[in-house]
Formats: sequence, structure tokens, C-alpha cells
Amino acid sequence: MNDQLNFLQTTLHSEIPLTRQMGIRVADYSGSELFVHADLAPNINIHGTAFGGSLYSICAAACWGLLHLKLMEQQVAAQIVLAEGEIKYRRPVREDILVRCSLPDSESYDRFIYRARQDRKAAITLDAEILAGNRQAVVFKGHFSSAG
Repeated sequence: MNDQLNFLQTTLHSEIPLTRQMGIRVADYSGSELFVHADLAPNINIHGTAFGGSLYSICAAACWGLLHLKLMEQQVAAQIVLAEGEIKYRRPVREDILVRCSLPDSESYDRFIYRARQDRKAAITLDAEILAGNRQAVVFKGHFSSAG
């Protein structure tokens, strides 16, 4: 894992301590996508599948992490928060959890960075998904904001 991903994982575990208990680990980063992994065991429910609240939290943390990395790269010191999240549980997750979070179109991203850089109110929506058995199991849409 490179220094940037190590820093993000350390930040997640120190700033959002629940992520450590959930076994969340930063797996990979492409510049426009962030992959976050979590073991099933600490996130299991009574049915032997991933707990819905855990899936929501892991998706939210992955999206927050992607925005955090992008703001660092752009040298923008904005504080971001999840303002609203929507999730659809399409099928049970019976294996370790891997979230893929993606940036939106470049116009939305550029507008967010521009406004955040000017210390103005900025908003952006990120999408995340979890696959189970190579099929989409969870779809998450996170609406993030940065208050100027």
C-alpha cells in the first residue's frame, strides 16, 4: 500500500474509530475510484450475512475517503460531511465486503473543487457499490457537502 493509502487508512481509523472495529481497510485507488475492503466477521448479522447498517457505513466511509484523497491532491482544506445517503440492498452479502466508490462526471467534480477551494458551500454526490458473487448486491448514493 502506498503512503497516500496508508495515510487515508490511518485517518479513517483515528477520525472515525468505528471503521477500525468494522475491519475497514483501504484496498486500492485509481485516481477516480477508491476500493475499500472489510471482513464479513465483524459485520455479520443473525442470518450469517452482512448487517445492513455495516454495509451503509462502509459505503459512506469509502465515499468520504475518496473525497478526502481528492481534496488532499488538490490541496483544498475543506471539511466534508455526509449530508444524505441513499442505499438499496439488492441481495445478501455472504462474503468479505469490497466497496467500489466512484467520482461523478468531471463537470460536477470540478464545480465541487472550485467552490470548496473558494471556501464556499459545495456539494457533490458519489456512487458506491458492493458486489456479491460478481452480482451487484448494494448500491449507495452519498450526498456530501462542504460548508464554506
